[in-house]
Amino acid sequence: MVIAYPYRPESLYLNVTNRCSNDCRFCVRKRGDFSLAGFDLRLTEEPSADQVLAAIAEQETAHGGPFGEVVFCGFGEPTFRLELIGEVGRALRSAGTTVRLNTNGQGALIAGRDPWPTLTDALDAVSISLNAPDSVSYQALCRPQHGEAAYDAVLSFAQKGSERVDEVVLTVVGFTLDDDATERCEQIANSLGVGFRIR
Repeated sequence: MVIAYPYRPESLYLNVTNRCSNDCRFCVRKRGDFSLAGFDLRLTEEPSADQVLAAIAEQETAHGGPFGEVVFCGFGEPTFRLELIGEVGRALRSAGTTVRLNTNGQGALIAGRDPWPTLTDALDAVSISLNAPDSVSYQALCRPQHGEAAYDAVLSFAQKGSERVDEVVLTVVGFTLDDDATERCEQIANSLGVGFRIR
């Protein structure tokens, strides 16, 4: 069971859940083999905080030292594991590690409460998948379990996050949008005072 895996240069990614509140048309999960960058990310069980910290330590030993950043990503939506993110993120940051969360931004809907009291002080950066310039397009592309409420939840998560962490970035998958839709997404990011990236 792969819990921690090096993915980008100097980045260690954490696979903490296979659950997701979206069913995005473009998702690599559609392949059905749970593989990414040569790693089988199918979890037989969701790891505990102790298991995650042990997996990080093992990867750091193999790497010859700490990574530049540790990223909660998962082959699913990490905010299904809010408490774990809070516990592990704070432990990592107290040791001087930079911590980022990759998320679909629906943590409030998933948890049924504001996730930021749990996430505050656990993260340095948040990357949020916006993926569409409006709710209708978002529902068609990402097919969220929470329906029409999902898009506004994403924007709210970004806005609140910008008040609590050093860096918030809204992202889009470039090949799924035309130039006009991409520009509208960037305008949304600008209006919220957060960053924007095409991935």
